[in-house]
Amino acid sequence: MNTPTQPMTDTHKVANRFYELCTAGEYDQAMKELYADDARHVEAMEMPGSPYKRITEGKPALVKMSEHWRKTTTVHGGTVSKPLVNGDQFVCEMSLDCTSSEGPMAGQRMKMSETCLYTVKNGKISEAKFFYACG
Repeated sequence: MNTPTQPMTDTHKVANRFYELCTAGEYDQAMKELYADDARHVEAMEMPGSPYKRITEGKPALVKMSEHWRKTTTVHGGTVSKPLVNGDQFVCEMSLDCTSSEGPMAGQRMKMSETCLYTVKNGKISEAKFFYACG
């Protein structure tokens, strides 16, 4: 039985490149290369003790947030699933084993997992929404 093939859209190209960079640990490069200038992140909740709000807007603010996180977090391991594309969006699962050096969880090793929903417009990620549970 033949299965239909899906045409390669901008969303597929961005999703595939995102996966390629993230599986190589190049999260900052993914943001710099694939995000729109006015992109935004929408977290599931505001984190206690975090200097960042639930919604962060603009690539410069996102890059600054990422750089701060990288400086204050030791990553012991992590995974990224292959993206699933639907129209102008893709979703992937991410997991992380890390230790933060600041905030209420400072010094405590944590294992986190989240589902990430990315929206692509004009060949760039315009929004990322993160779904996870705490506690």
